[in-house]
Amino acid sequence: MARHIEAWMDGIRLSEIGAIVIRDVSEQPPEMEIEYTGRPVLGGRTVHKRRRRALRVTIDAAIHELYDLKKRAAIHDAIAKWCSGSILELSNHPGRQLHVISGGVPGLGSVRDFNSILSIELEANAIPYWEEKMANTASGSGSSGSTTLWIPGTAKEVPVDVTVASGSGISSLTVTVTCGGITKSIALSGMSSVAGAITFNRDADDRLQILTGSTNLMPYRTAASSDDLVIPAGMATVSWSASASRSVTFSARGRWL
Repeated sequence: MARHIEAWMDGIRLSEIGAIVIRDVSEQPPEMEIEYTGRPVLGGRTVHKRRRRALRVTIDAAIHELYDLKKRAAIHDAIAKWCSGSILELSNHPGRQLHVISGGVPGLGSVRDFNSILSIELEANAIPYWEEKMANTASGSGSSGSTTLWIPGTAKEVPVDVTVASGSGISSLTVTVTCGGITKSIALSGMSSVAGAITFNRDADDRLQILTGSTNLMPYRTAASSDDLVIPAGMATVSWSASASRSVTFSARGRWL
């Protein structure tokens, strides 16, 4: 028996833009990118890293207008506009969201067929995980310290954001996150007494950026630093050490496989 599932795009419910009735929602197995390293002695290859490249969701729906072709065409146009959004929510994934792009909407032939099912295809590739809508946070203050941060979910790669509040000038800073036997640490040194807030967060393509205001602090990252603050979901230990006392907040959104 088909489940009744509600869908929202950027907070707009699909059923409100033209009495769309959700018949089913399907998710394909995620497309993976696998890196290999060679085995020079025994031959063959060893998997070095697995990374999700894309997660695809298909929403099968019906236009609940059975008589007026013009109204059906208008609803179809509204669906196309709805699909151009970026944040998908489904009632069968409560409290979670997916960053998507549209894979296209049904053509006009489907609109003229009053019994047709519209298949709306959406793809998540920048962040190919169902992600918690609200981030969990952990805070502390001082020139150094540590605390715990709960990251719900099942994903093996969850980015952690850090905000160091403005205050006394900082010339060096180290932040470290540990969970599931994985430790990632980034150290900044050689800065000219930064008094503004320092943020470790993500750009539009889910890549790490380190900023104070609009100034890029990535060039001050030491060679021994990790590439990113990415750890598995779970109970994480987070810590910091700075050349001056500041308030520090770590945050992460849970992610699910």
